[in-house]
Amino acid sequence: MRSWGLGELGDVASLLLSELLTNVLVHVGPGAWHSLTLRHDGARLRVEVRDASSRLPAARGGGLDDEFGRGLALVECLAAAWGAEETPSGKVVWFTLESDAPFHSQE
Repeated sequence: MRSWGLGELGDVASLLLSELLTNVLVHVGPGAWHSLTLRHDGARLRVEVRDASSRLPAARGGGLDDEFGRGLALVECLAAAWGAEETPSGKVVWFTLESDAPFHSQE
């Protein structure tokens, strides 16, 4: 991300990525994620996590004393956009963050 000039997005991107990867570990299982992709098109950073489950994520809205259930709410709050789609081998869950950095490369 630094090579794209996106250092200012690093903390938020890391936090949201950790939420998506934690969801894979908790709901699909260790070793179930297939790939991680980051793309920068000059206007936004897109982060994608692919895993082996076709079950799409759904926000649960954790209560004050719940240990889990707030991750997707955090993604919804901090990302410019997010979503999930089924793929032939499972699904991809993604989020985007807005960027003012100049375009350097797509991957």
